[in-house]
Amino acid sequence: MSCRICCESVSSIIDLGVSPPANSLLDVPTDNIEKFPLVLEFCNKCRNLQLRDCLDINDLYKHYYYVTPKSNTLENHYEFLTRFLEQKNYLNKNSNVLEVGSNLGLYLQFIKKRAKSILGIDPATNIVKKANQNGIPTICNFFNHELADDFNKDEKSFDLIIARHCFAHNSSPHNLLKGVKKILAKDGYVVIENAYALNTIENNEFDQIYHEHMFYFSIRSMTEAFKINGLHLHDVCLSLIHGGSIVFVASHASAQRKESKSLLMHLSHEKQNLNLKSLDSFAKNTFTLKKDLNILISDLIKKGKKIYTYGATAKGNTLLNFLGITKKQIEYCIDSTEIKQGKYLPGSNIKIESEEFALKNPPDYFLLTAWNYKDEIITKVRNAGNNDSIFIIPFPSLTIV
Repeated sequence: MSCRICCESVSSIIDLGVSPPANSLLDVPTDNIEKFPLVLEFCNKCRNLQLRDCLDINDLYKHYYYVTPKSNTLENHYEFLTRFLEQKNYLNKNSNVLEVGSNLGLYLQFIKKRAKSILGIDPATNIVKKANQNGIPTICNFFNHELADDFNKDEKSFDLIIARHCFAHNSSPHNLLKGVKKILAKDGYVVIENAYALNTIENNEFDQIYHEHMFYFSIRSMTEAFKINGLHLHDVCLSLIHGGSIVFVASHASAQRKESKSLLMHLSHEKQNLNLKSLDSFAKNTFTLKKDLNILISDLIKKGKKIYTYGATAKGNTLLNFLGITKKQIEYCIDSTEIKQGKYLPGSNIKIESEEFALKNPPDYFLLTAWNYKDEIITKVRNAGNNDSIFIIPFPSLTIV
């Protein structure tokens, strides 16, 4: 196998077994769902982390249930990100903004009054329909260089192109970056936000490994990907969202923008800490957590304790399938997203119920699979009147709250 960014050879880092597509919720429980390997690879040259086996994007998104939640955590992050973009003048009142993978368009809605124009692109038909109904102009399609050619025919370019937590969802980042290059204004910026490879490793977030996440980008791997496509990475910033994310900012290589102090500082830290030794520790810690969490859940069930999961998340499905947890041990998953309620988690066949259901039928323990929203969820549960249920938080280390 070879690196899908720089084409050099790669090493296998961890094998999480087989798992179904994490966002493909089921209408009825079944044990016949197709499962695929989850193997993580590492390129020692450009420090790229990638999935060995990539699924076709049409299979991933034809029955897609991820909807951007309305969340105080996300609202705070939107403000953080927008302040960063405005302070650096990457976003201003004259910006024509395109967001790739815009989902419901909540971020575009947030910056609508701070830009000249906004436009979203997303492949999920059901999601795009809602976005347009909510007044966010959104095209239903996969973004690639062929779609960029259609924009070029209309002589349309963008001052700011944003891809938040979706750039890793395609087996060929070069296809996407070729499209970005074609429609990015001469003095424009591309902003890509994704889970940061170093955070994923250092916080032992193996649940971030699922079939949508075909890449786990580092500063060095993104530098290489941009360079190959005539773009230049010149700035980064880190945030706490989703367990630790990074924002990459690039522009046309011809603009010759200097690397920021932030980029140079984080690159230095990355060079010291993202290597085969740290990846080996990540793999060992992953199997240790699997053992410890299975023992904890088994002991609680033996004591007659009732456990629900909280969050019908993709990362939660990776965790449950890797642990081998099914509806026999945990009957219900609680989630606030209405279109998920009444469906079943793939592989485990755990039924998804509402927060109201959990309030009327509280468990002894919640396994918090949406752990990246832990403070918000725990506060919500307590404010609703449930002061008794205990939370099991699996990451970054196994904790009982």
